[in-house]
Order: sequence, then structure tokens, then C-alpha cells
Amino acid sequence: MRQYHSALLARGFYEWLLTGNLKTMPPDGIIEPPVLDFLASLAYAITGGEHLWISRLLSATFWMVGGVFLYLIARKLVSSNAAFFSVGFYLFVPAAVLLSRAFMPDPLMIMMLIISVFTILRYHERPTTGRLVVAAAASSVALFVKPGICLFQIFGAFVALMVYRKGSIRALFSLHLLVFAVLTLIPMGLYYAWFLQETANRIEPEQWVTLNFWRGWLWQIGYMVGYVAFVGALLGVLLSRPGSPRALTAGLWGGYFLFGLVFARHVHTHDYYSLQLIPVVALSLGSLWDSLARIRWGETSGRFLRVIIIGVLLLAVALSVVEHKETVLLIARQGHGAAFPGKYVSNGTIADYERRAEIYREAGEIVNHSPKTIVFAPDYGYSLAYHGRLDHGQFRYLSPESKTVRQDFAALYEENSLRYAIVIKRFAYYPRQVDWGGRGKGHKGLRALLTRKFGVIAEDHSYIVFDVSETGAGKSKVAGRPAATGNRSQRS
Repeated sequence: MRQYHSALLARGFYEWLLTGNLKTMPPDGIIEPPVLDFLASLAYAITGGEHLWISRLLSATFWMVGGVFLYLIARKLVSSNAAFFSVGFYLFVPAAVLLSRAFMPDPLMIMMLIISVFTILRYHERPTTGRLVVAAAASSVALFVKPGICLFQIFGAFVALMVYRKGSIRALFSLHLLVFAVLTLIPMGLYYAWFLQETANRIEPEQWVTLNFWRGWLWQIGYMVGYVAFVGALLGVLLSRPGSPRALTAGLWGGYFLFGLVFARHVHTHDYYSLQLIPVVALSLGSLWDSLARIRWGETSGRFLRVIIIGVLLLAVALSVVEHKETVLLIARQGHGAAFPGKYVSNGTIADYERRAEIYREAGEIVNHSPKTIVFAPDYGYSLAYHGRLDHGQFRYLSPESKTVRQDFAALYEENSLRYAIVIKRFAYYPRQVDWGGRGKGHKGLRALLTRKFGVIAEDHSYIVFDVSETGAGKSKVAGRPAATGNRSQRS
């Protein structure tokens, strides 16, 4: 759903560039500054078409550039071999393979976070005004791309290094810290004047005392980096060289922990909220690599220790493979489809979005792309709105998970001048959910209401389109496109 939000927004900007009119808009409007969305629309205008692979290529490119700067940071902290190991983890951890090519602002945010940390480290190596301004500029862009998400890690790195150089008291009253804070926060503050209020709404301290919060957060960490890498990275922090290497990694870890406490509502339920953990774990694993490499293998005790360490490393690799086996196998099964987003991997299932896009295009053509449409579909209706071109962001949505679907429909029907209702009968993304006429009483009630009160325009194995206008009420069947039969139903 988050990717389709950006896809709808990029389409709207593309139409605006071509015609001067902003016709398409996601229902929730513009959330973060639409940097990637606007870049994608410019690429559409240059290439002469709406090619969604462009946005995925942009995200992947941002992630790769982040890998270059991650190597530059690691080289200041560890050896070149350890730096290559850190970058290898950053690029090939399975969760990054998926999320680094998503049409979301997060890959761009991670790139700017890494660049920000690099410039902060350069500043503390030689604290000049020019380097301070560069560090503040990079950090401000990182916070502007997705406001607030990297705030704690950026300031954690800056403050930790300043405390290491000057001590706690002098760091606290440092003029450079004040200048850095002001320059970093101004762009985000100008765009997001209500950011503090929005953040306050996401702070839920009551979550901290619940088992579900900590268990969910730990599960998200395990999915993102794996528990073996997570434990190894924590050990790497303890074994890192004293001085700026240890201060930097400790500041980044502390910033991530504070971030999780502040954004408690999302960090234990949204995996990509822990995406910023990947570069931190990568740097910490580099320190662990260096610590193992410093052992003197020539001594008799060293040979015995070498056998133990090699055994532990082989066990860790085996456990990591087992941890990520499901995701790796699903990635391998994705295929080579060019359509967006193709056969997408999520939560252990593969959803055939290419076929779904074809179904949604058909449904959109049947209702003549009318925005006066109510939809009962997955992804909050965003994917149906995109492929079916239900533009203007005015379509209405019924949740498949709601237990009061019938009452929700009645309320929307009374409040809006609706023309059509599209019901997606089978959701490939929810393989265990029986959504249309299945086990849910609310869903059965909606089915009975629509089939009794409104006429059917078209029906397929995958969808039903109703005429819910005043002229369509009470008709058992409305003339129009016939119900699909034969091969189409079989393909569905």
C-alpha cells in the first residue's frame, strides 16, 4: 500500500508536468516531502511514459550510493577487509534486497543518513566551521526526506563523538552543537510545522510495559537483520576500538533505541521502521571482524582459540542461513516479470501482482474510471485505484478486516453520491482470509445487502461490479459488460 501511495503521487506530478493540472492524488494526500515521487515523475516526462521500474531503479541506486559512503565510514573505524565485510552485509542481507528497491522514501533516507554520519565523522576529525556546515546540510536533508525518523541516530552520533572529544559538560554547552541542531532542524521544521504534534501522537509510553511491544520489536529486528547478526553486532560494539569508533557506534545504537521508544506505535509492527538498523549492524559487525583478526594465531593457545572461533563462525553462518532461508527462497522464486511490482514477496507469501493489475484494469474500465466508486479490496484500495485509474483520490474504501462492513457501507452510501461498488472476491495477499461471502458475518451481510438491493454490471471469478446509483437500486441485473466466464476465470 505504501508503494502504491507513491505511485499515485508520481502519476499526479507526471500529469501536472504534461498538462498543468494535478488530477491524481492518493486519498491520504502528501505525507512526507515528495522528493522521490517528483524525481520519478521527471523521469517519466523524460522517457515519455509512466514506467514504474524507474522509481525502483532510483531507490536501488540510492541504496548502492549509501554502500559507498558506508565503506568510507568503515575505513575510518576498521581495516579494509572488515570494511568490505560491512558493505557486503549491508548490500546482501535479504530484507535489504527487497526493501532497497521499493518505491518508498526509505532507501533515499538511508543513503542520506549514511552520508550524514560520514560528514559528522569528518567534522569531528577536524572540527572546522566549514565541515560543521556540510554535516548540518547532509543531516538536514536526511531529516527532510522522511521527517523525524533519523533524528535520534544523527544526534546520537554527533553528541557521542562530541562527548568523546570534549567531555559531557563542555559538549552540552558547545556553540557548535547549537549551530548543528538549528541548521539541521530548520528545513524539516519549515515543511513539517506540525511534526512535534504528529510525533507526540505516536508516543505511546504504555506500550513500553507490554510484552507484545518488546516481542514485536524483537521480531522486526530478527526479520530485518537476523538474530545472529544482531547479537554479533552488539558484541562488536563492546569489542570496537576505544575512541571515536566506539563512541560513534554507541551513539548510533543509542539513537535507534530512543527512536523505537518514541515511535512505539510503529516500530513493533512495521518492518521498514527498523531499516535504519542495517547500516548500524553492518558497521558493528566490521568491528567484530577486526577484533577476531587481531588474535595472534601463531601461539599454541591461539591455535586452539582459532579452532573454537572458526567453529562458532561456521555455526553462526549456518544459523543465519536457516534464519533467512524462507526469504531467500521466496526472492529466488520471484521470477523476472517487468510489471510493477511483479510477484512481490511479503510475510512468507508471494502475491501475483501482475495478474492482480490485469484484473484491476478490467474493473476500472467497467466503471469508466469513475471516482464515485466504493471499493472492497486489499491495500486500502490503493492498488485498485492505481491500476483501475480511479483518479482524484475520491474513491471510498471498505476494509476487508472490518467486522461492521455492512454498517460501514450504509454510512458511506448515505454520505456520498456513489455510482459504483467494486468488490474484489479473492485477495492473493491474504491467503488465510475468507473475505467475500465466507466465514465473516459482516462480509456475508454486505454480500446479501448488495446482491439484494443493487444490480450487477459485471462479474468475474475475482470481482463483482455493482451499480449502486439510484437508477441501479432494485434491479436484479443491469445491462452492461457480461460476467466473465471460461479461461479468464480459470486464469484467476
